[in-house]
Formats: sequence, C-alpha cells, structure tokens
Amino acid sequence: MFKGLGNLGNIASMVGSLQQLPEKMKELNERMKTESVSASSGCGTIHVTMNGTGHVQEVKIEGDLSGEELEHAIKDATNAAGAAAKQLYAESISQMVEDMDLQLPGIDNVLASLTGGS
Repeated sequence: MFKGLGNLGNIASMVGSLQQLPEKMKELNERMKTESVSASSGCGTIHVTMNGTGHVQEVKIEGDLSGEELEHAIKDATNAAGAAAKQLYAESISQMVEDMDLQLPGIDNVLASLTGGS
C-alpha cells in the first residue's frame, strides 16, 4: 500500500532545489558577466572578446584590411566568440544543474540547442 512513499524524499529534495533555481540562475548570470571568451577571425586580424552572456567587450584590429575583407573578418571573429560564449554558458548551466542534483529530463537537448548542437 505504501510502496511508492520511499520516493517522497527525492521529490521533496527536487522541489526544494527547483525553488532555489531562480536565485541560482541570477547568480550564474552575474558570474557570466565577469567571465570572458575570445576568438579571432580566420585570417587572424580581428580579435573579439565577449563576456559569458555574449556582450562584446573588446574588438582588436591588427593588420590592414578594408572593405569586404574587413567585414568578413569582423563577422568571423564575432561569430566565433559568440559560439564560445554560448558554449561557456551551456557548460555553466550544466554544472549548476549537476551541483544542485537536479535530474531534469531533456536538459542535455536544451543545452545542445542553445549552442547549435544536436
């Protein structure tokens, strides 16, 4: 009659963890604002640094590009830094979920879609 009650402790623990989630996400977002990632264009002339939330912090231009080449290099470096920022954010969320011992079905798929993975 009371076979399933052994799982009530697990459910209570998960509910408690879920109640902490908004505060943990706020802390994570604040931390991501202080983390940084950098990437360069394929030609190495443009270097972009972003924080973990994807905001550009710095752009360095080395060399002498103009017009279409410069535009392509800026897009290349910015996209690469953006991908690195998304990856950092996804890894941080994954670690937070693991630290909180939350077993959220489908979280890996959600994080993969965030980073453009499958």
